[in-house]
Amino acid sequence: MILQRTIWGSAAVAAFALSLPSIAFGQAAPPAAPQWEVITAVKFKPEFRLEVEAVQKEISAAYKKLNLQRIVVETTLGDIDEMTSVAPLTKLGDLDGPSPLLRAMGEANSQKLLKRLGGYLTSVHRMTAISLEELSVRNQAAAGEYAAIAVLHLFPGKGPDFANFTKNDYIPMLKKANVANYWVSQPVFGAESNTRVTIRPLQKIGELDAGPLTRILGQEGARQMAIKQAAIVQSVETSIVHLRLDLSNLPAMPEKPKPSAE
Repeated sequence: MILQRTIWGSAAVAAFALSLPSIAFGQAAPPAAPQWEVITAVKFKPEFRLEVEAVQKEISAAYKKLNLQRIVVETTLGDIDEMTSVAPLTKLGDLDGPSPLLRAMGEANSQKLLKRLGGYLTSVHRMTAISLEELSVRNQAAAGEYAAIAVLHLFPGKGPDFANFTKNDYIPMLKKANVANYWVSQPVFGAESNTRVTIRPLQKIGELDAGPLTRILGQEGARQMAIKQAAIVQSVETSIVHLRLDLSNLPAMPEKPKPSAE
């Protein structure tokens, strides 16, 4: 069960991390086409945190040589001895052939780096996930470097009900609460199909102190919403994650326009 929580949580932070480059930097919102990502979750021995960070930085530097994006996310509230790296994927066929690390560093150097990293780890899991754009809210508002993650385990056969609930009940409530971004994704290969993950980006963790449900719907409305969700969702796990910009390779942040000399 611990490994399953790691996998599902990795899908959530993947969706968070990959959505940030366009939104957090104030660029146009991404198109509503399916967005794939490759996620690698590693659990490490607590005494080797600094060593794992150093290797993550080296791997991202190798991706930078190929002009490839790579994001590293750590858990702030949850399993803190875990990091997740994420790379966008245009199509599954991109997984054929040599890995980006092998292409950038060569076989000898890449194997040496991976062997070093392996000495710090207790587990590794790789999977793919796809964004569910039709169930998400995306705006150009800055997303921030934190996110509240909910990993939802649906009752069997409840996928269509979850989609209808999110579209017709939950998203309208979020828009009334002026929640700018709320992202939903689904693990595909490497995790169970009845899992959905939701991500609410945050500028500060304190934004969670005023939850939108009770504020918009009132106590009774929030209770009715929870009852409806309970018929669809078997269990929920929550956490807070943080994007590690210093360990990632992201697009350069656009420079702010200089003030006029007039």
